[in-house]
Amino acid sequence: MRECVIIGRPNSGKTMFALNFAGYLGAKSVDVTFRTYDDLMTCRHFSLEEGKRELCGMALHKTRSLQSVVLRMTVGKTAVNFKLTDTCGVSEQIHQDGTIRKGMAQTIALLRSADLILHMVDLSLIGKNLINNTSTIDHEFYNYGIVRKSYLLLGNKYDLHSAKDNLVHLTAAFPKATVIPISALYSQGFKEVKACVARNI
Repeated sequence: MRECVIIGRPNSGKTMFALNFAGYLGAKSVDVTFRTYDDLMTCRHFSLEEGKRELCGMALHKTRSLQSVVLRMTVGKTAVNFKLTDTCGVSEQIHQDGTIRKGMAQTIALLRSADLILHMVDLSLIGKNLINNTSTIDHEFYNYGIVRKSYLLLGNKYDLHSAKDNLVHLTAAFPKATVIPISALYSQGFKEVKACVARNI
């Protein structure tokens, strides 16, 4: 089964995207498999609203390990199952919490086996300085992703007025990427994301 992996900084909207994308594909509930750094696996069933209440939040590093759901998508005349994996947010700093450090390492290790990398960036936090500062974790993800070719850059929170003007800075900073502006909260841009996912599963 092919796997799409969602990566990005903490609080960029990865978990909200995963749950609402599942809903966009027709799921009413999800079975989430949690996998820790030492490969301990547990599974929980959530309605989409329960998942949002329990798994999403404003606290940094709400997601501390891999969280995967198996989704079904119609591609042509065939229904295809694929795995969508949410990950621990990664930043440049070495975190003081060992669990979060291991979660970041787990995220980075998973990139090697991903069939499609969905790189989430919070458009509301993008500025002109991103173009000149090429040593950010987002640039590291981008440089790895474009070499792999199976890479998509999602500019999240496009529903915010303050974020719309920042799309031009994002595309300038990552000129070789396919960039799709989305709202993970309101499921905007998901038609375009679905088309890209369909080509990679």
